[in-house]
Amino acid sequence: MGERKIDSISIQLASLRKKARLSQKELAKRVGTSQQQISRLESPSYEGHSMNMLRRVAEVLGAAVHVQIQPKNGLSQWRTSEGSFSSEGEKNNLLEFETNLLRKEKVDYGRNLRIVEALYREAVALGAFPLRNPLDGIDVDLRIAKAINRV
Repeated sequence: MGERKIDSISIQLASLRKKARLSQKELAKRVGTSQQQISRLESPSYEGHSMNMLRRVAEVLGAAVHVQIQPKNGLSQWRTSEGSFSSEGEKNNLLEFETNLLRKEKVDYGRNLRIVEALYREAVALGAFPLRNPLDGIDVDLRIAKAINRV
């Protein structure tokens, strides 16, 4: 990671922690690490960020980690339509390119249907489908609870 990106990560982490009204010690406890580790993560000079730790901290702070790799020379053809653009014309050119690319792509509806069917069969095998009524079996649960309470 470049120094500018690390600085940005440290600032983002500190900002998210402060918005959550957590001290470094409180955040560390929730993440399962030390206050010193949180302090290092928030330090602009620290370069030992691990994806695992960033994900753990982000989850506690209600955030997500997003990594993006781009060419150093910033060639616009590597950007997506969701990225930033230097001009409206650049954005329109890229959107037109993506639209033309999607038109040329042949959709294999049969293959897609087979995938959906396989996923459905797997969900049924795992007991996720058919959806059952959450109140099914409640009478059994009540009888068990009454029996336990009598003991």
